[in-house]
Amino acid sequence: MTGVRVRAEAQGLPHGGMALRKGLPGDENAIAEAVEKLLSELGGPGPEFSLEGTKQAALRLIRDPEDGFIFVIEEQATGQIVGVATVSAVQAVRAAGAYGVLQELWISRDFRSSHHGRHLLDAVHSEAKRRGWQMIEVTLPPDGYPALERVRRFYEERGYRVAGLRARKRL
Repeated sequence: MTGVRVRAEAQGLPHGGMALRKGLPGDENAIAEAVEKLLSELGGPGPEFSLEGTKQAALRLIRDPEDGFIFVIEEQATGQIVGVATVSAVQAVRAAGAYGVLQELWISRDFRSSHHGRHLLDAVHSEAKRRGWQMIEVTLPPDGYPALERVRRFYEERGYRVAGLRARKRL
């Protein structure tokens, strides 16, 4: 499904009963809960996590496309969001302009190994190209994460190359 075109309205996926679409106002609760589940799987969330703050951040990305975008996979029968990809727009001199940072990519455990992650990444890549971005960056889980090699392989099979570690300081 490379080069998938996604509009605000739902687009069916080959696995029946699923739709991939951009996040919409009203999705922020489910998106925030998905991010919380992702962080839990990664050993968090840390003390700085706020479910309410996460909801507000999701709503900002949904409402202001200059800041980035969110894609979701929705189970059509139930309306349940079972996959989320959030991307922030950033500027960097080294990148000669704007590019995207894939902040979160999460698929519900019940729907993993159904190619939903691949479909979300295809949508992210298509949107990034539409915006004229030359790059998408993702931070991999920390060393010691049980599925690190599987996650790394997932991204490498889609053209990502490991480019070092990131560090952060909370202010």
